[in-house]
Amino acid sequence: MIGPVRCRDGHRLLLLALALSGCPSGPNQPDDDDDSTDPEPRRLVEYDAWERVTDQSADAFADQRPADAVCDDAGWFADPIAQTLEVQTEVCDYVTLRQPTLTAIEPGDVVTVFAFHDLLTAPEPAQGYLALAFGGQIEWEFEVPIPGDAASIEDQFTVDRSIPAGTEVQFHVHNHGPNTWELLAVLVTASE
Repeated sequence: MIGPVRCRDGHRLLLLALALSGCPSGPNQPDDDDDSTDPEPRRLVEYDAWERVTDQSADAFADQRPADAVCDDAGWFADPIAQTLEVQTEVCDYVTLRQPTLTAIEPGDVVTVFAFHDLLTAPEPAQGYLALAFGGQIEWEFEVPIPGDAASIEDQFTVDRSIPAGTEVQFHVHNHGPNTWELLAVLVTASE
């Protein structure tokens, strides 16, 4: 697992732009004349297509729900300027969101999650938790210690099964304390 990449607040869009644009040609990159090509990452989700899972029987993360969990819908939203999904845990400390995948995933494909969190605070030390589930099966989990500095997250995992386009993907966030999390992008890259 790749750990969080530290950055100053405000640099998250630049980091995402760099991640999505790839690297310039160099000693370890193919030249334009080279016949070899790296597979292009494809978007797996739309930033503004999320809807909240309110039925606990449909929530892949229901067994992690604390008895005192609170989620006002004002605590999560699609940011049209940054084109990200934002969760503010001060008003929504446990949320699972869903949408259908945009593209198929095959065994060996790599999914990359780009996220960001502001300065993390809590009355007592805790863990922030982000996760993805496909078709009800948890595929990716990421924990962040609280308290902590603002940081971007770039993490990858390899999928070991076929997941057709249109399969429900659930994105989940929970933590203690008034914190802000942003899902910047979820990309899939075909295995070589």
